[in-house]
Amino acid sequence: MKKIYFIRHAESEGNISENGNLNHSPLSEKGREQAEFLAKRCAGLSVEAIMTSSLQRAVETGQIIASSLGMTVESSDLFAERRKPSTVFGQPQGADHIQTVWRSVWDNFHIPGFRHSDEENFDDLKIRAKETLEYLASRPEENILVVTHGIFLKILAALVVIGPELDGRECRRFMSVMEIENTGLSVFKYDSEEPLGRFWILSTWNDQAHLG
Repeated sequence: MKKIYFIRHAESEGNISENGNLNHSPLSEKGREQAEFLAKRCAGLSVEAIMTSSLQRAVETGQIIASSLGMTVESSDLFAERRKPSTVFGQPQGADHIQTVWRSVWDNFHIPGFRHSDEENFDDLKIRAKETLEYLASRPEENILVVTHGIFLKILAALVVIGPELDGRECRRFMSVMEIENTGLSVFKYDSEEPLGRFWILSTWNDQAHLG
């Protein structure tokens, strides 16, 4: 049975900044420490490949793990965080006009085809999540570690738990109750021969034992 170890990147400067609407941001000092703890945890896993989002915070997290394991990192936009509306980039999170944008995105997330501006909507994210799972299922390795992002990881989990009939309303409800912290480790299992066709299983979510 194939195992995919999904990890949300370590704490970034964007996570702790008042201006959290950043696309690329490096790890914070605490984030680098978190990644080092995580690397020690990963030494006990039978990892055959390490993949990351192409965003800096994920790449840095993956590189710290890879360095510890004597491995290299592959990066792909498949694992990137959901694309935000470009109007929020570089803007303070608490600004009224930015909050208005995010309320519009969230309140209409379940409406098929809705798009506030140029962000990824639910339909886009579901398609990318499906492509991501198909890609990982096709890889020859049995044990793969993927460093990704909180929102996109929730989308992946919702698709696995609810199945291909997942709609925007169900996804929004799922995302509201599923917390995922920096360096939280989640395990997805894939069995191509599962008799009932439930090929993907979410077996572990947001494990942070490596942080003590």
